[in-house]
Amino acid sequence: MKVNIKRFEKDVYEIVATVPRGYVVTYGQIAKLIGHPNHSRLVGRILGETTKLLRLPCHRVVNNQGRTVPGWKEQ
Repeated sequence: MKVNIKRFEKDVYEIVATVPRGYVVTYGQIAKLIGHPNHSRLVGRILGETTKLLRLPCHRVVNNQGRTVPGWKEQ
């Protein structure tokens, strides 16, 4: 299934914006919620390129082992 990147990006932002304080979600969970369960890396790529101006709680998104992104001090 071909991915509409703009729509995918919008969906990622909408989901991340709703993650409550004290909770985390994985890249894979976000991909599944969007309907593209095999695109967790794309979720990570989108979040890695997200501008701080959006003020999204990207620090609440972790990998499938519950770890934060290596080298991303802000997370």
